[in-house]
Amino acid sequence: MRPAVAVLLLALARGACAGTEEQERILWRVQHTLGQAQLHETRAEHDVALAKLDEAGAILAGWRAELSAKAVRELQARASSADAEQRAAPDEPAAGAERRAEPIEFAMNRTFVPERCERTTRLGSTIKVHFVGKLLEHDGFRKGGGKVFASSFHTGSMPKKFTLGASDVVEGWNQGLVGMCTGERRRLLVPWTLGYGAAGIKGVPPYANLRYDIELVEHSAPKDEV
Repeated sequence: MRPAVAVLLLALARGACAGTEEQERILWRVQHTLGQAQLHETRAEHDVALAKLDEAGAILAGWRAELSAKAVRELQARASSADAEQRAAPDEPAAGAERRAEPIEFAMNRTFVPERCERTTRLGSTIKVHFVGKLLEHDGFRKGGGKVFASSFHTGSMPKKFTLGASDVVEGWNQGLVGMCTGERRRLLVPWTLGYGAAGIKGVPPYANLRYDIELVEHSAPKDEV
């Protein structure tokens, strides 16, 4: 598999599939499939890597056909409606004045649970996850809602490894990833009080509420139980 082909497919998927729930699901499948292709390539399993690359291409081809049909319908709707509504962009906050958002309620939703689950994560477990983190717009005054600020796929599909309950991840993860099965996927809505707080970090402004889509790749028992 040529790396340039995988990079091109991944770039197309990211550019095309940002928006609805269905589009995000397609993006997740393409990124995951390309990550598997890269893994098989490093193992010199080129036939399997090529099959995964073909699988990713087929996913994108199906999405392209669906998008083409939607584009035709949109053009027809615009032609028959000359007075379509245009929403004005919200005003920017004054320079240097960061408005404080009301923290959202923390929420955890299991978006996929595998049929078999022999053991689950606990505080102290060492875990590896794939994730996509997005900013949540609050009160309509901050632009950038829905913007991806961090993703394990930006690092060559290498999952993030950490100890559950440790301080090297946001507290929302420590609360939302307990009792998780290998292969399970969850969506976390994290208030800024359980995220990056009033300080923020690069790519995350102060008082930013966050959304994470997370898939557990593997985990091991706490060290004191090994």
